[in-house]
Amino acid sequence: MLPFRKQLRGWWLRRLPLEAICQLGQRRIYLLPTRFGLSLLLVAAAVWVGALNYAVSLAYVLAFWVLGLLLVAVLMAYRQLAGLQLQVVPAEGVFVGQSAECRLQLRNPSDLIRQLQLQSEHGGELVSCTLAAMQEQPLAIALLLQKRGWHAYPAIRLWSTAPFGLIRAFAWWRPDASLLAYPLPLPDREHQDCHHENGRGRNHGDDEEDFSHLGEYRQGDTPRQIAWSVLARRDVLASKRFASQPRGQALHQLAWQDYPALLDLESRLSRLCWRVLQCEKAGQHYRLQLPGRVVEPQPGQRELALAALAEFRLPT
Repeated sequence: MLPFRKQLRGWWLRRLPLEAICQLGQRRIYLLPTRFGLSLLLVAAAVWVGALNYAVSLAYVLAFWVLGLLLVAVLMAYRQLAGLQLQVVPAEGVFVGQSAECRLQLRNPSDLIRQLQLQSEHGGELVSCTLAAMQEQPLAIALLLQKRGWHAYPAIRLWSTAPFGLIRAFAWWRPDASLLAYPLPLPDREHQDCHHENGRGRNHGDDEEDFSHLGEYRQGDTPRQIAWSVLARRDVLASKRFASQPRGQALHQLAWQDYPALLDLESRLSRLCWRVLQCEKAGQHYRLQLPGRVVEPQPGQRELALAALAEFRLPT
C-alpha cells in the first residue's frame, strides 16, 4: 500500500467511533465493483456502443442484461452485511511476543445465509465464515503484541462479494476493547529459591491468615470477620476475607529491590514475571512488591500480579 494511502486510511479510521456493540446499516456499508465486475461493466459499455453504431437489437438486449445483473449484484452484496450485529468478547492477556486473540461475536438476525470475510487493519490472517440464518458465531482475529502494556483492538474490516463476485460490500468497525501484554518471562536462576519472610515460613499458630480483601457479609461469618470500622463509618455490613496459609509454608517475597539499580526496567519485570509463574506452578504463597503497589496472596493473584507487572510505570 502506498504511504499516502496508508496515512489517509489511518486518519479516516481514527475518526470512526469506538463501539463495543455495532449493527451495520446503510450509513456504514460501502459498495465497489470487483475486478471481474468492473471488467463486465466495460464489456457491457462496449456492447452498448456497438449496438448504437450498428443498430443491433440483440446487442442492446445483451448490454442491458449485463447492466441488470450488476444492479442485482449490488443489492445482493449489500444484504450480506446489512443488519449484521457485532460484539466484543473480553480476551485473555498474553506475554510479549505472543499472538493475542481479538475475540468477536457475530449475530445474524435475518433468514439470509451470509458469507463474510474479516481482517484487521494491520493485515495478517484472513478469517472467513459462513453465518447461518438467525445464528451467532464467535470469531477470533490474531494480533501480535510486541510491547508490554495495554493494546487497543485493531479496526476490523468486513466484506463480502457473495453471491456473484461482481460487487464488494465492505464496512469498518473499531471495537472498544483492549488486550494486555504481560512482560516476557526471563529465567532468574539467582532468585530461583525465593526469599522467605524472615528467612523461613511463619510458624506460629495452626494456620497463618493474611488479610486479603473486604467482601459482602455472608450468613455464618464470625464476629471476628466483620469489619466493624466499615459498619460504623458507612453503615454497611462487610466481612474481612483472609488468605489462608498453612503452618510452616513459606511466604515468598518477590520484590523490586531484589535487583540492582543498574538493571533496566524491562529486565526486572521479566524476571519478576518468571518468578510469579514459578510460584504459581509450585502452588507457593508469594507477595509481589513493586514501587507503589503490593499484590498480596488472594484469589486470582496470578492475574493481578501479571497485570501489575504489565501496567507498571516508574513513579516520576
